[in-house]
Amino acid sequence: MLELRQVSLLRQGKTLVQPVSLQADLGQLCAILGPNGAGKSSLLQLMSGYQPASSGSVILDGQDIATQTPAWLACRRAVVEQHPACPEGWCVSELLATAVYLAAPGQGAAAIRQAVALSHCSDLIARRLETLSGGELQRVHLARALCQLLASTQTARYLLLDEATSALDFAMADAMMTQLRRIARELNIGVVAVMHDLNLALRHADQVLLLRDGCGMAFGKTADIMQKQRLEAIYGIRLAELISPDASIRAFVPHPPPEQG
Repeated sequence: MLELRQVSLLRQGKTLVQPVSLQADLGQLCAILGPNGAGKSSLLQLMSGYQPASSGSVILDGQDIATQTPAWLACRRAVVEQHPACPEGWCVSELLATAVYLAAPGQGAAAIRQAVALSHCSDLIARRLETLSGGELQRVHLARALCQLLASTQTARYLLLDEATSALDFAMADAMMTQLRRIARELNIGVVAVMHDLNLALRHADQVLLLRDGCGMAFGKTADIMQKQRLEAIYGIRLAELISPDASIRAFVPHPPPEQG
């Protein structure tokens, strides 16, 4: 289990995250949503251990991550940042080999093969990182994070993603979210994804945390949390809710502005 217990983050006198709590379960996909500047990426930094919490605690596999070593963390969580590092001159295979070494030194060929298949980037293995498009880099860094987790022998494993679909078109973004949900289910990995697209979250997430101005406004099952009135209050915009005739599909779009007379 990955649990946030009233965590907050202050930086240079500014409160980026006010006390927030959530529980992300193994085998589930949890989406973190909110407008720009809501604190989504800052919260993911706290969850990953990249930033120490100013108050509260982050509990992973029963332990406060503030007391654990980087090696302990590497076996239990992998992070895909919004702008991940791309070492100059490296090819994809070298990046993946480094990820495996973090979690399981001396082993991991099978983990690399599985991660490459799951992220659909077998055609990119020999490419140099600087030759990849934005979308290709996102797939490669997903593979890198999966390598790290698949090489681990730990039971509690979490994949933390910051805007993992930002460089993908609609079809590819939907395909990636479909695959992430499948990874969560079939491999019993907890997935936590910072997202901007309300409808991708509505379609794929099991749980949703809504943030605004660093505050956790609502957390729970996706269908319960993603209600039109609540989203309008969070984003400060009028929305139209579209529902299919059999009510199996819901979507939100910005409400058309009134016609000018």
